[in-house]
Amino acid sequence: MADNNLLQAKPLNLNEILANGKKYKVPTFQRDYSWREENWEELWEDIEAIGKTNQSHYMGAIVLQSSGNHTYTIIDGQQRLATLSILALAVIQRLQDLVDEKKEPEQNQERKEWVGEQYVRAKDGASLHYFSKLFLNENNDSFYQAYLVNLKKPINLHRQKESNKLLWRAFEYFYQKVKTYFGDEVSGESLVIFIRDLVAEKMLVIQILVENDVNAYTVFETLNARGLELTTTDLLKNYLLSLSSTGESDQMIAKEQWERIIQITDLDAFPKFLRYYWNSRHEFVTKERLFKALRTSVNKKDDAFELLSQLEQTAGIYAALEDPNDELWAGLKDVRRNIQELRLFNVTQCYPLLLVAYEKLPLTEFERVLRASVVISFRYNVIGGQNPKVQEGVYNKAARGIFTGAITKALQVERELKDVYPSDEEFVSAFSTKTLNAKRSRKLVRYILYSLENQLAAQAYNFEDDFGTIEHILPERPSPEWEEFFKPEEQASFVFRLGNYTLLESGKNSTDCQNRLFLDKLPIYQTSKYQMTRQIAYPEWTPSQVRSRQEQMAKWAKTVWKIQY
Repeated sequence: MADNNLLQAKPLNLNEILANGKKYKVPTFQRDYSWREENWEELWEDIEAIGKTNQSHYMGAIVLQSSGNHTYTIIDGQQRLATLSILALAVIQRLQDLVDEKKEPEQNQERKEWVGEQYVRAKDGASLHYFSKLFLNENNDSFYQAYLVNLKKPINLHRQKESNKLLWRAFEYFYQKVKTYFGDEVSGESLVIFIRDLVAEKMLVIQILVENDVNAYTVFETLNARGLELTTTDLLKNYLLSLSSTGESDQMIAKEQWERIIQITDLDAFPKFLRYYWNSRHEFVTKERLFKALRTSVNKKDDAFELLSQLEQTAGIYAALEDPNDELWAGLKDVRRNIQELRLFNVTQCYPLLLVAYEKLPLTEFERVLRASVVISFRYNVIGGQNPKVQEGVYNKAARGIFTGAITKALQVERELKDVYPSDEEFVSAFSTKTLNAKRSRKLVRYILYSLENQLAAQAYNFEDDFGTIEHILPERPSPEWEEFFKPEEQASFVFRLGNYTLLESGKNSTDCQNRLFLDKLPIYQTSKYQMTRQIAYPEWTPSQVRSRQEQMAKWAKTVWKIQY
């Protein structure tokens, strides 16, 4: 990337970063200050380690974009720079304490001014006015400048935004740490040496200067650094709002629309939603290429507002796909159940298809597409464990077909998805050997067993509400007598096989069966209300019987999770 002049990168310490009258600005609409005690503690432990070893410590990369006149926009690294400035302010407060205590008051006042000018603010040579070296975002900067920079305790702190409370708590945290670090032996000279020679000299970052925000994203992709998805959100937000910045009114409208979208989707989930939205109507892109694709497509104000409007409209559908109890599904019992199943499977590859299917197809067609997605997710993902990347491409093609109008029926969608619908033979084979730990996947195992029972007995049990329990025919902790039927080395590989599970009433499981041998439990099984359990009629229970029963269950399963082509 350096050969293409996309960026300049070099290691710097804090003394070098804040020298020569440089100013650093967090983009107006970037995320608020969010570091908490675990982050502050980690930073302080690094500082203590430097003090013990006198070795430099690398803090990672900060990504900056030059805005001219010694001013830089912080693309990534605002949390670290803000926290380091707060640490410097804590040192300044300790110097002020010494002044107040009449300990070398004139010298410590000079030291206080020096630390402030070195790390917090600087004087313009022409106007002789002081300016801050760091400007935070629109939610935090006024608080930072008014209270922290001026070492003034906030009025009504409890009424402040959470991020402003964090800023002040960070100051209190580092003030106490500095106070404890030096104890009663503190002096103004030692405080300056601490911030200048230990913190600002020994804590290093890689400063990366980029030409524009697209190059900034390329840096994140290459570094594969922490916070990549959240940075995608920040970059898009800043980009869209910058396109709408031709007037204060337009920018405010765009900002309010953005906030509504984030409120609907949730900040952490937004990157996923954005990619699902994009892949529901455009050529498939990975999350690493998403911002670049958006930047190419959206390059003027009208484009920005159109994208924001579409995102806001689609956000409600996305939120409903995440919540089976969403009011969008009111009165749609089957839809609620299918959404619940997708959530249970933890499968989202089908979301682009479902977003556009709900928007473009009649409700009855959407319901059929949803059911097909559940069946494929169970066959392909849950039981088959096959490659989800292949699946994403297939769903993308079907979604784009609906978006362009080439596909108007659920039947057409099902045909498009045939490549990721395992055949009956493939599914039965995979199901026949499937192992699921009922401790880690209890709800999923219950769902499978109840689905099979409902098919077998023509019932409508709800796996979440019914009082049946998962019975391990070969117990989880078998008695030594079981070794006649399962060798010790076989027990672990068969106890969590689907064929070793059945449903049993709670009382019978906990009091009657427990760890008994199979033939002792068999009469109890015959009295169960669950047909799958009553059908267990083997003369003994061995690995061969587990395999045989699971093969039978697989044949039932192919009729439960099936698309009729």
